[in-house]
Amino acid sequence: MDDSMGNAKYNKIVGTGGIGKGMLFHSDEMTTLGRSESRLVRLSGAKDYCKQHIVLHYAAALLRGQTAIYPIGYVGCDEIGHKLIDKMERSGMNVRFVGKSETESTMLSICLQYPDKEGCNFTAKNNAALHVTPEYIKNCMECLDIDENTIVAVIPEVPVESRLAMLAYGKEKGAYCVLSVPAAEAGEFIRQKAFSSCDLLAVNEEEAAAILGEELEQKELAERLYLKLVKENPNIELLLTCGKKGAYSVTRSLIEHIPPLSSRTVNTTGAGDAFLGGTLAGIAMGLTLQKGREDAVFGETKLSSAAELGTLCAGMAVESEDSIASHVGYETVCQKISDEGMESEAWFIK
Repeated sequence: MDDSMGNAKYNKIVGTGGIGKGMLFHSDEMTTLGRSESRLVRLSGAKDYCKQHIVLHYAAALLRGQTAIYPIGYVGCDEIGHKLIDKMERSGMNVRFVGKSETESTMLSICLQYPDKEGCNFTAKNNAALHVTPEYIKNCMECLDIDENTIVAVIPEVPVESRLAMLAYGKEKGAYCVLSVPAAEAGEFIRQKAFSSCDLLAVNEEEAAAILGEELEQKELAERLYLKLVKENPNIELLLTCGKKGAYSVTRSLIEHIPPLSSRTVNTTGAGDAFLGGTLAGIAMGLTLQKGREDAVFGETKLSSAAELGTLCAGMAVESEDSIASHVGYETVCQKISDEGMESEAWFIK
């Protein structure tokens, strides 16, 4: 795969973040797991994956080689690591910069899901991602000729300092920089003034509240967070996902609600990552983040924005038991639009 395969606006997406396997457990109780509690839960047979893999999988599935996709990360020299690299390569990613550790195992993540399909994740810190150092990030990016035709996607589950290094390097080279920040790390990203190097911040409600420092209703949360961010970066865009309530985008102080796609929810694990992956694909194609109007229901008017492409991916992804819904791709998204009786602009997905 090279960097001139298609006619997309951006010729490559370069990401970093977790590459690993997960285990999914189902709780029969809605009560949040307590600090000293021991609870019997059911082990799911669903396949779970770490964040960078999920996000870039959907981008690769939609772009179909029009944009070269390079994950930067590390796995262990173990069976899981070898299988993950093979899966990523088969999905259309260039795995040249996925290293293999001789000393650390592939990242393992545990997800606990409650009856309402919401859940939490635990990810082992002592894993091969420790090799994703700022020096490793810089060396990889120097080989990739990062420029204004590049999307840089900075995704959780590798060391903070490495993500900050990628963001700073991408900004310096003129790339379109996308950042996702876990709630637990919000303070560090604020202290490091990371948002000044970010073109698009993609967060969920909990993460947004952690950055803002207070919990608010969804629309007000998006508005207030954006007002905080533009003091540091006047050109930043914001994408706030709100689960079954849809999402909000904010660009140049214009806030837009994106309704959710009506779906039969099986598993919400990875839905936010599917949303981001679809949105990145749309941006790479040249779609604007917003459509310029709010629909009362999804698809009320012609689909045209990157956030709507992300919504389609997320809405289709939650119908799968696995955190990567392998059936979601260019053909099935087009079919979904047709089956639901929706219309799209000619340039929406191509």
